[in-house]
Amino acid sequence: MAINKPFMDENKPSIDEKPQNLFLSFIIKILKETSSLFSLFFIIIVVFSFKSSILDANNIPTGSMIPTLKIGDFLFVNKMRYGLRVPFSEEEIYRIDEPKRGDIVTFNAPDGDNSDFFLNEHDIKNLRGLKKYIYLFLTFFEEELNWKVKNMFKKKYVKRIVAMPGDSFRISQKEYISKIGKKITYTFIEYKEKNADKFLTYNPKMISPGKELLNLDNIKGIGKTLFIETKNGFEHFVIEGIETNIYSYIENSCSRINNICKIPDDSYLVMGDNRDDSYDSRYWGLVKRDDVLGKVLLIYFSIDWKDNTCMIRDVNEVENESFNIEQRRLTEAEIESRCSPSERYGSGFEESIPEWFYRTVRYRIPRMNIRWERLGRILK
Repeated sequence: MAINKPFMDENKPSIDEKPQNLFLSFIIKILKETSSLFSLFFIIIVVFSFKSSILDANNIPTGSMIPTLKIGDFLFVNKMRYGLRVPFSEEEIYRIDEPKRGDIVTFNAPDGDNSDFFLNEHDIKNLRGLKKYIYLFLTFFEEELNWKVKNMFKKKYVKRIVAMPGDSFRISQKEYISKIGKKITYTFIEYKEKNADKFLTYNPKMISPGKELLNLDNIKGIGKTLFIETKNGFEHFVIEGIETNIYSYIENSCSRINNICKIPDDSYLVMGDNRDDSYDSRYWGLVKRDDVLGKVLLIYFSIDWKDNTCMIRDVNEVENESFNIEQRRLTEAEIESRCSPSERYGSGFEESIPEWFYRTVRYRIPRMNIRWERLGRILK
């Protein structure tokens, strides 16, 4: 014979259930309901920790490293190559190795660079999305955690190491004549290693540009001459033109008798491969070892938006060496169809997101060019 149990509300706790079990059940219920949010937050923390201390992804906005790095190149940077750092900061906790001669490195803008490399009030107001909240969060906890938080928002540079700690070096201007008869003023570097007896050079050699100087998206790179230099057993490209410059750091820091500079044991001399269009150690001084963040690994994507060269036509490698900018300028009708008004006439106003989106869809995408030959290029 079946015995009917009295009706009980299943959601109502029984008399025998202990209070601690009620509390535990409540916590488990909350965790289940919020597990998706916690998972998302955990994934974000892991991704940004990985990016800030292990493998970073950067893009190239300027032409200072042309032709090795072109405007629109996207890079992987190995941030564990030289040391381990605390995630979300630049605090080094363990040093693995030292940078080598010829390495392409990323580093914080040095003190000698008098540009505004920290975020100013205007920059902070214009931060958007997750980056804004990360900045506010880390800045709030900066004193309590004693992290070098502001270094995360410093301007980051990418240059090549051309002289090492303990080296003596001197820089002079040497004239070359190109194959088409142009006079080239070459930035000639001589260095003497610590405790060595004589100065060495990087054996610059003028070579045919081939396709390396095509699709640069850089006006100042047009008409330059291609060289190769040899560092640490490998060769890399350098471009030079007719410009001669006065280097403020060299003028103020080197001997006025023989133009020789001595590098301290904790610093490096860095320069861009585009010698006429690189703001580097020649102007603002040396890079300290503690400011070196990582070594550039490879190019994983490259796109030529032609933002700086939409008014000139593309040429082949033979024409590129002899044609100047005026000879390559498009007709007014062609320029109007390829370039936005702000690109044609310039604009002193900051571009809004809708304006950027319209310009990208209307002008940039139709004229862009993906540099397929650069994808996967390993950098030395």
